[in-house]
Amino acid sequence: MSTKLKAGAVAVVLLGMAVLLLVQQQKIKRLVDENADLRNQLNQMASLRDSNGQLAEQLKAAGETSQANQNELMRLRGQGVRLRQLEQENTQLKAQRQQLTQQMREVQSAAASAAHPTVTPASDVKLTTLAPPANETDLGLIELSDGIAVRFDLGTGTNCVVTPKVLSDGNAEMQISIERTNADGTTSLLGQSYLTARPGQHCSISVGDRMIALAPNLKAK
Repeated sequence: MSTKLKAGAVAVVLLGMAVLLLVQQQKIKRLVDENADLRNQLNQMASLRDSNGQLAEQLKAAGETSQANQNELMRLRGQGVRLRQLEQENTQLKAQRQQLTQQMREVQSAAASAAHPTVTPASDVKLTTLAPPANETDLGLIELSDGIAVRFDLGTGTNCVVTPKVLSDGNAEMQISIERTNADGTTSLLGQSYLTARPGQHCSISVGDRMIALAPNLKAK
């Protein structure tokens, strides 16, 4: 009886140990499965973290690009505004320049008219091909030097003064004055005209109540 009890107790103990071992094995298997599952989850989380990092980098780059584009757009807008301002200022300056040019031309024209009462271009000079009128004095071919006045006695106290100016085209612009010497020694200007002619060209012009004809011959300096 004692032997049977011992055998039964041993059997119960072995059975208990077997059950306990089975339970532990199941627990170990469950823990292994949970561990593997956790590892998979960790791997997935790491992959998601990497993906999130890449997305963050892309978003940052996109943000920087967008900011750069916005800055460039603002810069271009600023340049456009400045360009329009410069165009308006340029238009105003052109208008002012044209106005000043016109005013200068008017002033120069008025000054030229005041300084030169009568200027006869060479193309408008009358060539003396016919017999000279009664009041015409023909001085003939006269030697002239640039800026040096030449005086001719016309009689009865009247003189003709020719003051030449050599132009850049080689023609001569001559100031022709008729003067009268008064009894008190003073001089009265009876008339003054300007004549432009080519060297050697015989021409005439009205000066006061006289016609003066001449042919200029320019002396070389």
